Amino acid sequence: MTQDGAITVSPRVLREVRSEGDDADELRRAGPNPHIPMVRRMRIFAIDPTARANRGGVVTVSEPYERLKFSERRGCLYGRHFSVTLPAAAAWPSERRIIDKMKPNGIVTIAEAGYPPSLTDPRFIAQMVYATASQIYGTFRRALGREIVLGLMFDPATGVWSRAERFGLSPWEAEEAQAWFDPARACIVFGHYKARADTVGYAPGSRVFTALSHDVIVHEMTHALLDAVKPAFLTATHRDVLAFHEAFADLMAIFQRYSYGELVAAQITEARGEIDQLGVLGSLARTFSQTSGMDSESSSGAGGAGAATLRPLIGELMYDSPEVGEEPHQLGNVLVQAVYRAFQTVASKRIAGLIAIATNGSGILPPGALSPALAEEIAARLAKTAQMFQSMLIRALDYAPPFGITFFTFLRAVISADMRLVPVDDENIRFAWMEAFRHHRIFPTDGLHFAEEQLAWAVPVQVEALDLAMLSFAQTVFQGNPGQLLSLDTAVVQSGEVATHMNGAAAGAWRDLLGLEARRAGAEIVALRSFARPGPGGLTEFGTVLEIVSRSVTERDSSGYMEATGACLVYDSGGRLVSCAIDRPRPDDDRRQDIEGYAISKEGARSWVIRQGTWQLRPDVARALCMR
Repeated sequence: MTQDGAITVSPRVLREVRSEGDDADELRRAGPNPHIPMVRRMRIFAIDPTARANRGGVVTVSEPYERLKFSERRGCLYGRHFSVTLPAAAAWPSERRIIDKMKPNGIVTIAEAGYPPSLTDPRFIAQMVYATASQIYGTFRRALGREIVLGLMFDPATGVWSRAERFGLSPWEAEEAQAWFDPARACIVFGHYKARADTVGYAPGSRVFTALSHDVIVHEMTHALLDAVKPAFLTATHRDVLAFHEAFADLMAIFQRYSYGELVAAQITEARGEIDQLGVLGSLARTFSQTSGMDSESSSGAGGAGAATLRPLIGELMYDSPEVGEEPHQLGNVLVQAVYRAFQTVASKRIAGLIAIATNGSGILPPGALSPALAEEIAARLAKTAQMFQSMLIRALDYAPPFGITFFTFLRAVISADMRLVPVDDENIRFAWMEAFRHHRIFPTDGLHFAEEQLAWAVPVQVEALDLAMLSFAQTVFQGNPGQLLSLDTAVVQSGEVATHMNGAAAGAWRDLLGLEARRAGAEIVALRSFARPGPGGLTEFGTVLEIVSRSVTERDSSGYMEATGACLVYDSGGRLVSCAIDRPRPDDDRRQDIEGYAISKEGARSWVIRQGTWQLRPDVARALCMR
């Protein structure tokens, strides 16, 4: 925390640096080697195991090659970013005997794209979680244009930040029909359970692994990645915050599916080009819902969840409808439907030209199946559109305030980020976003119009006083390119110079920006990240993201967020401020009353608890979110 009203650097910033392990891959350092593959190809379930026999149900993905190693002491298989916990010999003796014979770097394994798909083979289960987690990590890394540090952990008892050596993936740990992200342990726990009597594709009582569901892996990994980029997005200061977490995770799973061309082509053939008829692509976690009793017709599945797992992507849920309520999954589905509506609008326009060509301008397809060539071309355009929407969602995180996210604020972040990278919107893609949000009644609360020039964040009038020359790329010592993590020494120098500048001659401008003067409070720099962000048309955006938060820990509020303010600022490669997303200061009493009002509600009480007159955040918010 801050001292004497000064602006300081959070210890978290100095944990997001290059570690020895980040540059320890000797194979990669050695350069091209004819005996070592450039990529590792692996087979995975593209949807879920029950659809494995369908065309596109199993796909092969590629990741940059790295040697996967075993640790007998920790019982895991690990690479650079991830550690897959293996089944314990005492509880899983037969599985462990198979694992002990596993050769992930063997010539045959690599040549055959890993182990064949299986519902029970522990080698494939490990391969499935490793490959799918690596895929979504790569998606985030490309969209943000930088490395993402997973596994940062905060101990509220000591106030110390630590960093796990690798992020954990645990497929055999818990016997329950759930999967959840555990920030305190820097891991995801994937449950396993016995299938119910009417399960499709499984024998009653057979073992079902949530780690074999593509959507479950992507969904939970997104929670972890979102927490790495925006850790305060799990601090529920109002109803939108956790609903946003859920919606964002669902949207990543939806759009990740579109990257699998054969799967999309098969669905296009069945739907005959109609996007709103894509059955498999229009639902989430099919296996998980069908096997655990948590489908849309069930209200009390394993774990007492009670929330529908198969949530419709296409519908008329309205943000201000009393029927929606505050439950994060249901409220989040409003945001999911809004974004998917925008996707449909853009994708339909891109497909219309192909249909016109195929039908000689009539737009009416003849009876019978679509030609394979047409289905593949439509699938390619859908995949490209989905990738664009996925990137727009992820990039917007760098243009969103550091806490207290709302659905409309996120729309502003999407518009702001896209305008920086794509100044001219020839396809009216941003207009499709705005219209979709308007349709689902996600309205501004501050008198703004649905116009991109109004929604994009404006920089303060005294912007020159907020420029930071020390963030110029000419002065920064990068370890390779700007998207790679800085060394600890460079990060210490850079963040120290930023804090010194903020407390120096420009202190008045900074305190005015954050509303610190009236509150007589200090602030912390909580993120300082450079990036090299690729965009369409060969454009690349270079710059640095700086996040600063002022919290007030009091006897009434141990979190400090009930009287907080913060800003997310984006600088170009010359250290000039180009975007400023700020949580505008309000009288602390008003903010406190709003947050306390939410904290005593049914949903708010899942995140907040009051003990001896002090509001505290519950430590298990992430797990509780998955257990609803």
